[in-house]
Amino acid sequence: MSKKNKKRFDTIETWIGLDTVFTGDIVSDKIVRIDGKLYGDIKKSEGVIVGDSAEIKGDINTKYIIVSGIIEGNIIANDGIELLNKSKVIGDIQTSILSIGEGAFFDGKSSMSKTEKDKLDNEEEKL
Repeated sequence: MSKKNKKRFDTIETWIGLDTVFTGDIVSDKIVRIDGKLYGDIKKSEGVIVGDSAEIKGDINTKYIIVSGIIEGNIIANDGIELLNKSKVIGDIQTSILSIGEGAFFDGKSSMSKTEKDKLDNEEEKL
């Protein structure tokens, strides 16, 4: 994880604890950490941390996500996705940066989206 992303995760605003089961959707402008079970979507967030014991059944739309637990659903993370060594993701992912650790399980399609900087650079080249 880059220095910029480490700083991004300094302050966690929403936390679903280890023994918590949450059903419903989450919308946040801050960092969300899941250590329990979530049955629903994370429709918006600055970043998501999925702990070792977490289980999520739903889609995630965020800027950046770090996954150690289990996700059954699609992930869109424009700034990056990190699948750590014990993670399990079943679903499609879309991001500009993808990191898959040794031992991670991923079953789905991945597509690489361009970052805003890349889009601007491409448009400048056309001029």
